Amino acid sequence: MGEDTPHLSSPLVALIPAMIWAISPIYYRVFLKQFDFLSLNLVRTSLATAALVGPALYFGFSGSVTFAFLSGAITFAIGDTLYLLAIRETGASVAAPVSYIYVLFVQMTAFLVGEVVPLANFGSAALVIVGVFLLSRGGGGKPRAKGIIVALMAGLAWTAGQDMIAVVTSSGMNVVSIAFVRFLAGAVALAIVVIGTGRYRNWPRVSARDFGFIALIALADLVVGSLFFIYSISTVGVALTVIVASVSPFATQLLSRIMGKEPPSNMDMVGGALIVAAVVVAVALA
Repeated sequence: MGEDTPHLSSPLVALIPAMIWAISPIYYRVFLKQFDFLSLNLVRTSLATAALVGPALYFGFSGSVTFAFLSGAITFAIGDTLYLLAIRETGASVAAPVSYIYVLFVQMTAFLVGEVVPLANFGSAALVIVGVFLLSRGGGGKPRAKGIIVALMAGLAWTAGQDMIAVVTSSGMNVVSIAFVRFLAGAVALAIVVIGTGRYRNWPRVSARDFGFIALIALADLVVGSLFFIYSISTVGVALTVIVASVSPFATQLLSRIMGKEPPSNMDMVGGALIVAAVVVAVALA
């Protein structure tokens, strides 16, 4: 292969999931005008499960299926549900940067598995505190405490789910099969809740065109974004991938303003930028 042959081993590949994850929460808030947040999450996880059933059956399920299932239930049924609730309460431009703190949470909880926590993480934590404070004050008088707390809880759930992935990947299960089991776990847990609470009775009537757009955003978010993220990690490493992908929450704020979907204030933008900076510092100096 010559030097001029194009290939996908650049850290810029991580910008693909970053942009997908920047755009998707903006539209999730639009979808939440039709769907209950639990029902919307059920649609997302069900579509992702259906998309990966064939590849997963091809690759098989050797490895720790139990931990993959638990990881999916925590990450998608709990974490993503809380994330959607936070988007509904505060908007994507606030929920996205606050919940993205989970990357720092993963770094800070490294001691639980015997790893050393870098001192830089404590500086990052200080940036996060300032960033969250600014976001909490930038709402123009509209209460944001509930949405911010819910977004932080989503980050904590994602942290627990991510920690379990390390166990699953070390067991030898293919990444596509892992993704399938995790999506399936989320869909099953959410279906039980939606049916058990009777929310299915209020299922909205959605045109085929609207449902097609919801499916496009959900599959891009959960399947395409995740696969490109994993691919980027396999080619340029975790640290560089996470650093590049960290533009996602700030991009959500910019796109929200440009698209006219939400009007994040200047204080919101500064708060989001501080949180992104905290994540970059934590990963770069880990």
